[in-house]
Amino acid sequence: MKRVLLSFLLLVLFCSAFAQNEIRQMVDSMRRYRNIPGLVYAVFTTDAIIDSGTSGVKKMRVRGPVQWQNRFQIGTTTTTFTSYIAARMVQEGKISWNTTLLKVFPEIEGKTMKIYHRVTLQQLITQRVGLPPYDEYKEYRDIHSMPGTPSQQRAAFVLMMLKRRPATVIDSSEAVYSVAGTAIVAAMLERVSKKSWEQLVEQYINKPLNIRAGFDFPALKDSTQPWGHWDNYFNLTTHIDDYWARFFPAIAPAGNINISIGDYITFLRDHMLALQNKKSVIGNAMANRLMFQPPGYAAGWFNGKWRGLSIAYFLGRAGLFSSYAEVIKEKNMGIIILCNSGTVDGRSGILNLARSLREYYVK
Repeated sequence: MKRVLLSFLLLVLFCSAFAQNEIRQMVDSMRRYRNIPGLVYAVFTTDAIIDSGTSGVKKMRVRGPVQWQNRFQIGTTTTTFTSYIAARMVQEGKISWNTTLLKVFPEIEGKTMKIYHRVTLQQLITQRVGLPPYDEYKEYRDIHSMPGTPSQQRAAFVLMMLKRRPATVIDSSEAVYSVAGTAIVAAMLERVSKKSWEQLVEQYINKPLNIRAGFDFPALKDSTQPWGHWDNYFNLTTHIDDYWARFFPAIAPAGNINISIGDYITFLRDHMLALQNKKSVIGNAMANRLMFQPPGYAAGWFNGKWRGLSIAYFLGRAGLFSSYAEVIKEKNMGIIILCNSGTVDGRSGILNLARSLREYYVK
């Protein structure tokens, strides 16, 4: 009997090892096909890491494999962190979902389009204000050399954007994601708290979750971290920094966080624990609000249905990096992929990889 049991356990271990090797080969093949220098991924629940791994290098044409503890800029997925801060401040009564722009910034009266005055935090955070996407590098000429502290630059950015006509109808049922919208949310939080967005990240995310979300390109402070890559006249090039690929201070709350995948898992697990109605910082009602209410785009997360399951997700865009995060509510499962390519191929590659991992692990 013991021999039969031992043989069975060995068979299970062999099959598991074979399956994981198959996944590793798939990950590496997809990375190479999309010309992504390096990536790290994880499939996990609130209790365990189901699968994880790395593939490729930290810097193209330089030996040095990507490691689990490496940091990646996550680009526009930073929006989910800013929304989390907003939710925590609402819970503490420091701001309300119904707080208007005019109440927080009385100086905009007479200087901006009146249509924005009654826009609320709720409308901004759910991206139903009709602000332009503000995701083209040519637009950054307006903000790359703004004077003042980061908070002062963000306040000036509010004034600048609210002078422009909305691109769509305000409070439309259809969300239009806007980097500018997220930046204005952060400016509201800064004004009512009298703290910078960077300080709020430390107060509401790093300390309570015991993680270390940082800022800017990771290799700027530590050249052994992954470097970024983007297309330069159809050739992939390596950058420790690139001026026009930066998330300048005015829009940093929509794209400037860098983080290790281990810490990113901790951040996502707080949402997942809340969705399971277990002990968490954010709480069940707020996690559902952030990720699933309203449908399509909630408060920092896109959402939809897949095989009848509720999925919240965000594909992060940056000049030199890309990221993807997803939570499958009913399965208590999360998927994170971080890579050091900001190209269209980089984003397509990690999105396709996420779909493949979901197909494989969701039974």
